[in-house]
Amino acid sequence: MTTEDAGSEKVLNPQIIVRRLAAAEGYLELGLPNYAIAELNSVPDAGAFAPIAELFRGEALQAQEKYADAIEPLNRAAQMFPAPFNQRALLALSNCYRHDGQIKLADETAAALQMPDDVEPGAKLVILPIFHISKSAARRISEDQN
Repeated sequence: MTTEDAGSEKVLNPQIIVRRLAAAEGYLELGLPNYAIAELNSVPDAGAFAPIAELFRGEALQAQEKYADAIEPLNRAAQMFPAPFNQRALLALSNCYRHDGQIKLADETAAALQMPDDVEPGAKLVILPIFHISKSAARRISEDQN
């Protein structure tokens, strides 16, 4: 069963939420933001995973070049994640502000990033995925579903 009754509303099982968020992140990595948004829309309440859902929604909107629409979820994600874990959201938020013509906010947001001292300005950053499913875990998941 995928849902539990919590009063009058349905609550998704946390494992289902994690699978949907992992799928959304995978679609983002493949450059398929429409599919990522579809996965995120299938999670009505991400609960404790809300910061991740907001981050992915903002990144998907950013990938669609809907910079103004991406600002709100990225801002929420940056506020929900404690520093320094909010760096990914702040970086995307700064980029969206810049593309939306809000240069002052972009600069202020970029200044909030806590970059290590040994990173040169303009250096390309690698963003690691939040969800990483090893092959052995994927095999175990598929065996559990059979």
